[in-house]
Amino acid sequence: MTIPFWCIAVVWFMAFPPSWVAVLWMRKHGGYDNNLPRRQAVQLEGFALRAKSAHYNSLEAVPGFAAAVLVAHLGGGDPARMTQLCLAFIAVRLVYVALYFADLASLRSVVWTVGIGLNAALFLLPALK
Repeated sequence: MTIPFWCIAVVWFMAFPPSWVAVLWMRKHGGYDNNLPRRQAVQLEGFALRAKSAHYNSLEAVPGFAAAVLVAHLGGGDPARMTQLCLAFIAVRLVYVALYFADLASLRSVVWTVGIGLNAALFLLPALK
């Protein structure tokens, strides 16, 4: 399996730690309602809400990234460039989540835009050969 394909799995897995952080925060501050966790999640505020939002956004990033990797691969994009773009996307997503936790919304939006650009580059990679 290629590094870009492994990166799809990594990006998918990276979506879950922010949710775990929110769950730990809820357990510490009043308990976690495992019967109705989504109802509890919509009542979150502050750090816990940002952690849960980072989780949701991370899940939303997976399909686009996976599609971009598949298009780049099936379209015959340069494997070395594809690997660089995929690893850069992972780095950007790590920074994105950290900025979400730190409540730095404007900078987070800039980093999100960089991630979208990396996805676009993957989609366009076959056209650049």
